[in-house]
Amino acid sequence: MYLLSKFDSLLTTKTQVGGKAYNLAKLEKCRVNTPDWFCITSDYFQTLVDQNEVLKQLIVSYTQLQFIDDLKELIAKIHAEIDKCEISIIDEVMERINPNIHYAIRSSAADEDGSHFSFAGQLESFLYVQGKDKIEDAIRNCFKSNFSLTALTYRFKNQIHQSTPKMAVIIQEMIDPEKSGVLFTANPINGYRDEMLISANYGQGEGVVSGECNTDEYTINDLGIIRDEIREKDFKIIADYENKTTKKVEVTGNDINSSVLTHAEIIELNKLALNILALKKKPQDIEFCFQNGNIYIVQTRDITSLPMDKREDFANVFDNSNIQESFNGVTTPLTFSYASKMYYKVYHQLLGLTGLSEEELKKHEKRHKNMIALIEGRVFYNIQSWYKGLLLLPSFKQSKGDMEKMMGITDPVDFIEDKDLPLCERLRMLPGLIKTFGSLLWYFSKIDKVVADFMSDFYKVYNDIDFTKLNRLNLTQLYDLTEELDQKITSKWHAPLINDFYVMMMNGKMYRWMDKLGVENADITLGNLLSGEHDIASTQPTKELLKISDEIKKCDQNLKDQFLKLENSKVMDFFYINKKAIFDLCQDYIENYGDRTIGELKLESLSLRESPDFLINILKNYVIKESLSYESFIANELELRESEEKKIEPIVKKKLSIFGRKRFYKDLAKLRKAIRYRENTRLLRTKSFGISRQIYREMGNQLANFNLISTPDDIFFLTLSEIEELKDGRIVQTNLKELISLRKSEYDSYEDEEPGHHFKTFGFVHAGNKFIYEGNTNLDHDGALKGIGCYPGHITGEVALLFKPDDGIDVNDKILCTVRTDPGWAPLFPSIKGLLVEKGSTLSHSAVIARELKIPTIVGVPGITKIVENGQEIEMDCEKGLINLLQENQE
Repeated sequence: MYLLSKFDSLLTTKTQVGGKAYNLAKLEKCRVNTPDWFCITSDYFQTLVDQNEVLKQLIVSYTQLQFIDDLKELIAKIHAEIDKCEISIIDEVMERINPNIHYAIRSSAADEDGSHFSFAGQLESFLYVQGKDKIEDAIRNCFKSNFSLTALTYRFKNQIHQSTPKMAVIIQEMIDPEKSGVLFTANPINGYRDEMLISANYGQGEGVVSGECNTDEYTINDLGIIRDEIREKDFKIIADYENKTTKKVEVTGNDINSSVLTHAEIIELNKLALNILALKKKPQDIEFCFQNGNIYIVQTRDITSLPMDKREDFANVFDNSNIQESFNGVTTPLTFSYASKMYYKVYHQLLGLTGLSEEELKKHEKRHKNMIALIEGRVFYNIQSWYKGLLLLPSFKQSKGDMEKMMGITDPVDFIEDKDLPLCERLRMLPGLIKTFGSLLWYFSKIDKVVADFMSDFYKVYNDIDFTKLNRLNLTQLYDLTEELDQKITSKWHAPLINDFYVMMMNGKMYRWMDKLGVENADITLGNLLSGEHDIASTQPTKELLKISDEIKKCDQNLKDQFLKLENSKVMDFFYINKKAIFDLCQDYIENYGDRTIGELKLESLSLRESPDFLINILKNYVIKESLSYESFIANELELRESEEKKIEPIVKKKLSIFGRKRFYKDLAKLRKAIRYRENTRLLRTKSFGISRQIYREMGNQLANFNLISTPDDIFFLTLSEIEELKDGRIVQTNLKELISLRKSEYDSYEDEEPGHHFKTFGFVHAGNKFIYEGNTNLDHDGALKGIGCYPGHITGEVALLFKPDDGIDVNDKILCTVRTDPGWAPLFPSIKGLLVEKGSTLSHSAVIARELKIPTIVGVPGITKIVENGQEIEMDCEKGLINLLQENQE
């Protein structure tokens, strides 16, 4: 049975009647007016193919085609064979039609008008067809249009050409409408699914869908018509009965500038579209027409592609300028879920300390769970969460700027602003703001005691843990230990948070002082004034390594030569046998600073306890460089600071009153102290992560013993919640090996490409968004690369491009260029000539440490690691933050 009525078509498949006919048949369920039609099924065309061996082989050749360039010759041959086919069904067709009316003969391919491929404009339809010969020709031409250059190219490019294209044909009564158009149930211009867009003109819809005629456009939503654009209509498409086709004629009279559709017609179309949408359950592209006051639906198809809905209500902004120092490169699921939990708990604590009630805290709980995000394996700040948190504090605009400086955000977000509230609302909020600000000021005034108590409490817990006995605990005991430490350490992490907030405020305050003093290069000046701080934890590991290096340099030349030539894996045994004192110094260093290593906040990173290779490499670098010593390091610490203080002193005296000078130096002292506290408490954060690292590694060992995972390190590809669910019997997938294998494959792919450092997304973050930086270039007006100068110096040197500190690249007397650093990189710095970092700000770890070590440094140079090459000669003006490439990049 090759002919089906529109009702019979309801009972068949899309493959038999094609996408267009299948959608028309479904409309019958909505009791929608459609011009009467019936269908020649795709089985009929397949019969024609089966009867023509040449045509059959040509179509097989198409399905096996490798190169699109071979299409034209093949199409000509297919068309020639279709022309030879007898349309034997024509008599049955003629029995079903009225010879006195005109018909539309329309292609209906099996793969058109679907969810993924619309084939819009790719296949042929023939209007105002009448008479047996004309109808037969139109049917044959529909079959041929399935093998047109445009249709086959469309299939080829969408990789759907591997099967035989199936074609049905619709024979539909022609409507001679007064007006026609297209209705999109979701706005195709802006992607809004709660808006409909109607485009309409007089005459046939051909003029609308082809874009040949000017149209009126109406935008509607649940509230009614929200926008109409009534254009000057120039032409319309109408029937040309004499030539059995259509013709373009001018629009005349009042119709030129009048609205094509009345308000009542728009409302009726809206109701009809909602019914079709409810039936199809996907956004629709609906063609309609009006004849004698009746609406007819000519066809409907799924909208296969909508632009992103970019309303700011659905926006998220992500930035990793600062956080990539802590979580450099691709980060595993366990580390991210652990870090996300930490951020949630500690910022929940911070707001609690400001005096917010439990009820208020619950309102912001969702935001605290979204302080950070994981995008293509990289950790990012969710900037909205941070900005919205500042809205709870006084002086949002000032605090926002201070936070951006501290976090190194070069692309501020402007769509989150302080609300301009009426006076009565501001008065209502005033007591809460006073309470919040008062709480912060109280903690700031007690910051010395707050930090000291925190550090004391931390070490009481830390020193009570016997790491050598972790393997004597079972999985449940290990998990319980993580919960215990969460209560004893993480839940009492308020001191570092308060101090970080204090750093942010005081840093912003000092920048305002710089502005008041008229200092031109505030970044450099303030950076120099902050250098030379004693007892700062971030430089202590470097000092200890210099002491060990000094001891090695005192050894006889033969021992030094052997040390430098030995494989790293044999060095500790070598010292144990030949120089026990140095072995002991190394062991003490590992005990005290073993967690301060590459990627120290990533649980998957190897600490020096597991692999002392990095320690050995650093010592070899130091020993080679004779000028490096502990004494020279100490002697130079205060030199830059004292020099900058002498420069700024006359400016302060000239521009500030006596009272102003006192405040300036007092604020500077506060910032210095706050930064020292920040670096010292961050060492405790490193140790805290180190505790968890060892516990989870032991969990990994035991899970591998139970054959739940393949290797101990596979635990890092599970999340905290999955480990908890595994413990409690709530995990939904127990085939962890397969799950981990899938994740490893995904995360391996992230190593090759890196998302932009700052980008905006809309709606579901991973649904259709591109993580590309679209900000300004980092070139200055003279074409030089530009960043933030952190320590002055004008140097020329060879680039050592390094992505991991243990890559084995020689960095001695070279300009170290990398994406980002964490404190674990610090031991590399004394042997380098200069430092160039893609990420970071004046308060980032690399900047703080570089100032202490007097290394000419520029940070915050987006994309620099993709611009320079290893071994390339560059010039750095670190006072102005400028980089010039002296040798052209060869790529």
